[in-house]
Amino acid sequence: MDKKLLRINDQYSIPEEALTFKTSRSSGPGGQNVNKVESKVRLIYNIFIHEELPADVRFRLMAFPDIKLTKDGLVMITEQRGASQYENKELAVKLLKSYIKKALTVPKIRKATNPTRVSKEDRLQTKHITSERKRTRNKRIGIDEE
Repeated sequence: MDKKLLRINDQYSIPEEALTFKTSRSSGPGGQNVNKVESKVRLIYNIFIHEELPADVRFRLMAFPDIKLTKDGLVMITEQRGASQYENKELAVKLLKSYIKKALTVPKIRKATNPTRVSKEDRLQTKHITSERKRTRNKRIGIDEE
């Protein structure tokens, strides 16, 4: 009995049993076909049940702002751009793979630095030029001043 796996990269893969698909009717334009066919797909993936992914990857995945996440750790991806259910399933799986790949990359730790002397001088020079330009705009010559 061979398990079907969804490959993320060379090291990680997700068993297809960990993914749940639910279908419903799409919203929006599409004529009568929208009213008849369940082409909208919702992919549900439980982060905590699948323990192959390291904990730090799971926490980075949970921190993404564009992922819908429930309190139970279920990632929900809804896709309805495609014309068919099969196409929407493929798009949802691709989106999940891209999120996990993005979570697998460890972000660089940003090191705070001080600005250089030249950059400070450039900034001050630019501020001086801008203030001169704005100062000349305010001069109004009146008739009495001549």
